[in-house]
Amino acid sequence: MKIELLALGAILLASTASYAADPGVTDTEIKIGDVNIMTGAASFIGRAVSVGSKIAAAEINEAGGVNGRKIKIVTEDDGYIPARSFQALTKLIEVDGIFALNGTSGTANVLAMMPLIEENNLPTVVTTAPNELVYEPVRPSVFTVGASYSDAFYGQLKYIHENMEPENPVYGLIRQDDDFGGAIEHGYERAVEEFGVKDGIRIRFKKGTQNYAAEMAQMKQAGVNVLANGGIIAGAANILGEARKLSMDLQVAGVWSEDMPPSVNLSAPAGYDYLVADYVALDGPAIDAFMEKAKKYATEEEIAAINRYTYITYVGLHALAEGMKRCGKELTRECTIEQLRGLKDFDTQGVSAPISFDNEKQLSGTQLKIYQLDHQTKTFKTLKDFTQY
Repeated sequence: MKIELLALGAILLASTASYAADPGVTDTEIKIGDVNIMTGAASFIGRAVSVGSKIAAAEINEAGGVNGRKIKIVTEDDGYIPARSFQALTKLIEVDGIFALNGTSGTANVLAMMPLIEENNLPTVVTTAPNELVYEPVRPSVFTVGASYSDAFYGQLKYIHENMEPENPVYGLIRQDDDFGGAIEHGYERAVEEFGVKDGIRIRFKKGTQNYAAEMAQMKQAGVNVLANGGIIAGAANILGEARKLSMDLQVAGVWSEDMPPSVNLSAPAGYDYLVADYVALDGPAIDAFMEKAKKYATEEEIAAINRYTYITYVGLHALAEGMKRCGKELTRECTIEQLRGLKDFDTQGVSAPISFDNEKQLSGTQLKIYQLDHQTKTFKTLKDFTQY
């Protein structure tokens, strides 16, 4: 009897071990973490991200989930502060027991979380901060969707150079004095060197600067008529406002955050039909179809919060779910990472270019569309379809 009981115990133990799941996985549920900007001046970004996760999760769950398991999104606010991002992810891992991470806040915030992501081998899809610093060097469990700021500015300046460049062009750059600004300058430098145009002036400013009168006076003095505007939201608007006060005639390239309604509302009064480059669609059949889904799964208030960050977070969660699905019932972090590495030409229904992580950087969605604002109607038109820069 004793031998039989020991044998039975060994069988049960082996059976339990073979089906043991990583944290965040039960027979019915998978917990996906989201560290996001839910408070503060940039909270409209976080709200948009959350809506994207909600719509994707609801759509996936309604279709049967991930091999029968429903996705549950667990969100923590970081207020766009890197130290809080680390604390938030610590809670998600140690208290909530998440399986993977989809929402990741800004560039500095992702980098602050990276030690925890690597230590826990946490499958992570980065969609809101596709900075080169996130994927260079590559982290085994981190997959990035989106073009770099460098390529985005190069692509816009290339379009201006080929189609809109004024006579006797003088290029100028204004950007934050940080890694984000450095990525923009990298694209700017690539452009001016390749095109052989005059590099009039490069100006750096501290994050949080509000008054750009002196900086734009320097731009005016340098004769700048093609501007790489590295400001964000209120900053970008203030830069353009000062340029208008000085009656500067400009072709302007901007950060993709400037295609969101709050940004447009701030910048449009300056009267510049600026360009943006983005790795998601802003109009057309893909977005029309997305908005129909939104009506089904989101509230009116959430629909009002939708912007480009909603679209790309939606794409990111679908890509993550596809990797998990390919693992079958015995879902593990290691298997999910391996399946994501093999993801190729995953169809996003036109919301972005197809997703492929089967490359050494585990980077996808790098193709960009070029858009131009109509400041009077506050709408964008597509100048160039998805292109690799």
